[in-house]
Amino acid sequence: MWIKYRYLIINLICLISFITIAELVRWGHTFSIDLFIRELIQDAGLFLGFMKVMTEIGSGESILLLTTLLLVLLWLKSESTLFWFFSFLSVGGVLLNLGLKLFYQRERPGEEREIEVFGSSLDLISYSFPSGHTMRSVILLLFVIYITKSLTKRWIAKVVIIISIFLIISIPLSRVVLDVHYTSDIVAAILISISWFYGCLFLFEKKFPPMKLR
Repeated sequence: MWIKYRYLIINLICLISFITIAELVRWGHTFSIDLFIRELIQDAGLFLGFMKVMTEIGSGESILLLTTLLLVLLWLKSESTLFWFFSFLSVGGVLLNLGLKLFYQRERPGEEREIEVFGSSLDLISYSFPSGHTMRSVILLLFVIYITKSLTKRWIAKVVIIISIFLIISIPLSRVVLDVHYTSDIVAAILISISWFYGCLFLFEKKFPPMKLR
């Protein structure tokens, strides 16, 4: 029971932290530090190529593909609770990100962009806050880390967790290096993603016991 309420505590701490940063952004109080970090990492050099790879891994198309594969795997293994949990988590995360972007309507540091899906524009402005790349990737990777506890081979679980943590750091960082997001965009996105994940986890594990992948 304590574990379930620990999920709720993490959810609330991250949510409050997100709201704090969001309000600071809304009133322009993060602009100086955002510009400072932007100028600090402007000359990426050889680092730029690696960051482009990382940002492609976190693209909507890549995350959609990985999400679909995971859902198919869960469905084939008859893990109904995990299937619906991940479905709700993923779809809700996308809608949450879209709602927050439309609410805050923060312009990007670079040129104005439109939302694209598989190379086709939706004629909708892609706002900066919070980062969609970051939210999509963090939510997916947190779920991946969560289900690794069901793996029987611990060394595989450790490798998966290490790679996931590396991507959770690298993908958001790539958005700042490539000058398509401010630092506050990705920090806020990480916080709200963690909040959303643990909020969903609290709701699902409150009713259903944790399940194991066979």
